[in-house]
Amino acid sequence: MSDIKLFGGVEGGATHSNLIICDGTGKVVGTAKGQGTNHWTLGIDGCADRILEMVREAKENAGIPQDKPLDSLGLTLSGCEQESSNAELATCVKKKNGNCARAIYVASDTAGSLFTGAPGGGMVVIAAYWIAHRAVKAVFDDIDGLNPSPYSIHNVWEVIREHFNADTRADLLPHAYKHFDKPLFAGVTVKLAKLAYQGDQLSSHIFAEAGQTLAAHIVALAQRTTINRLRVVCVGSVWKSWEILKPGFLKELARRQLTTELELVRLRVSSAMGAAWLAAKHVGYDLPRDDSAFCSVFYTYNSENINSTNGVNAVNGILGNGLLGYISIKEKLFAATVVKNDLKGRREKYNFIADVVAVSAPSVVYIEIKDGRRLDLFSGHPITLSNGSGFIVKEDGLILTNAHVVVNKPNAVVSVRLMDGSTHTGFVEDVDLKSDLATLRIPVKGLPIMKLGSSSDIKPGEWVVAMGSPLALSNTVTAGVVSSTQRASEELGLRGKDMVYIQTDAPITFGNSGGPLVNLDGEAIGINSMKVTSGISFAIPIDYVKEFLEKRKTKSPQVSRRYLGITMLSLSPNILMELRMRNPEMPRDIEHGILVWKVIIGSPAYNGGLQPGDIVTSINGSPVHSATDIYTLLEKSSGSLKIDVVRGRERITLTIVPEYHG
Repeated sequence: MSDIKLFGGVEGGATHSNLIICDGTGKVVGTAKGQGTNHWTLGIDGCADRILEMVREAKENAGIPQDKPLDSLGLTLSGCEQESSNAELATCVKKKNGNCARAIYVASDTAGSLFTGAPGGGMVVIAAYWIAHRAVKAVFDDIDGLNPSPYSIHNVWEVIREHFNADTRADLLPHAYKHFDKPLFAGVTVKLAKLAYQGDQLSSHIFAEAGQTLAAHIVALAQRTTINRLRVVCVGSVWKSWEILKPGFLKELARRQLTTELELVRLRVSSAMGAAWLAAKHVGYDLPRDDSAFCSVFYTYNSENINSTNGVNAVNGILGNGLLGYISIKEKLFAATVVKNDLKGRREKYNFIADVVAVSAPSVVYIEIKDGRRLDLFSGHPITLSNGSGFIVKEDGLILTNAHVVVNKPNAVVSVRLMDGSTHTGFVEDVDLKSDLATLRIPVKGLPIMKLGSSSDIKPGEWVVAMGSPLALSNTVTAGVVSSTQRASEELGLRGKDMVYIQTDAPITFGNSGGPLVNLDGEAIGINSMKVTSGISFAIPIDYVKEFLEKRKTKSPQVSRRYLGITMLSLSPNILMELRMRNPEMPRDIEHGILVWKVIIGSPAYNGGLQPGDIVTSINGSPVHSATDIYTLLEKSSGSLKIDVVRGRERITLTIVPEYHG
């Protein structure tokens, strides 16, 4: 081991990072993953600590002694554009651990991508945030009458609202200022791409504009070079949508009469590989490299003849996200390549999720709650307070959903949209807030119903489909497996209710809350309740739903008369542990409380400043351990509530005045 050359490379983003260690032949011998490494958000010390932890993990993974320094370590990180701060970071890493590496090279994340895909020179382009920002601006400009959209904004606006959990334009303001998160903002681009492929004209127009803008940037650089062939490294999942970027892209190149030949490539490996090669170059070592294993050409352009080199599928792309080809790079990649039509026929044979959707979708409904007392200034229609899903359980119009979907502000109007597009006014019949179940009825007969299965025999690892109609987008589904069938109410802090919950990794969003969790037989085995974080979602077992439906025939459950306007989850020790595993920055001293999952727009909680993601630890000086504590305080107290909240790392106290139901 002492004679072996070792080079490390880090691909560091704002939210996550990757590190690889390779030997002198270019073979990867160790890897590690970590959190974001942008020193502008973490500070130099915090960034150095995360880098060193990844180095330690990668050395351990490779069987390299911790006291053996790497010959060189390349750090290509988000935010590393200034030489002065780069030098400070390198010095800090060395000072904290002199055995980390003999030499450290620091550059921007763009340099890592460029050297991975174009070591001989070129450019890096990415467009996700531009597209997201352009879509939001198109909607705002159209509503304001400033710049009317050439196409209907309806579908784009609905997707934006669902992505940001926003009911009005004002709800987007925190995402543009105080809570701005660029990766989250850019994330709406994936959903806009799906709209474009479904034929939405405005989405297609925005992607064509993005292609045009990307081409303009490329032309601006190409005009400054004397080379005849320019390699363009296309970073980000937005390039999987090349077919809808291409019309505007080629139109602009033709308009600008570009004569330089372009070679558009996607990376096949993490740009940490390029960082390692930069590290070797920094100490004068020529690390072997196979260009075809590092990237793949998906389109070439010249002014006389335009041709696609490999027939890329624009939706799925050549490769998915992730890190590929670390060990035996070229052989692994070629072994994974699908050739000819070896998989032909599998789409029909194994399309079990689509089969479930086809059977179950007709009974799923979209539920929208509107404030009957207030009108939107722009449309003149009642303001939308919240939305969710439900499913039909009786042919005479009986619909099952979550209580938190329909129990909103007083004077709320419930609107129900069926799969056929018809809209009806719904009337809430029964509500049980403790179990978060409710029924409502619409005056329609002969409706398709959802078959109710059994939740007593489901098994961990079983496939399930979470269905719903978020923002009127019919038949929206997410799929996953059952993580646990025995999440007792006591574990979740829901006292006084003898219930277990189904935990699944199928994402349950605001929009499909209240919809059915369906097994592969097309039977509802639960009601989607909430998604706490990535990989942690809960559903109410259908056996308890059946019990609720039976009880409603004899006695209607009582609803608290004091109204706060939040959907919440009790933070039991088990849930706290899982949240900390997914978010190490969560404050460690929180031992109890409730997590605010959703705040109804215009509610007392909203007006008092409570926000989704807040953790309520006490009310009026009394510790809060469960959702039951909240209901008890609402019943037994009067007047305003002093609520102690943990928001990020900040502790604040809010004053909220609950309203009374009429």
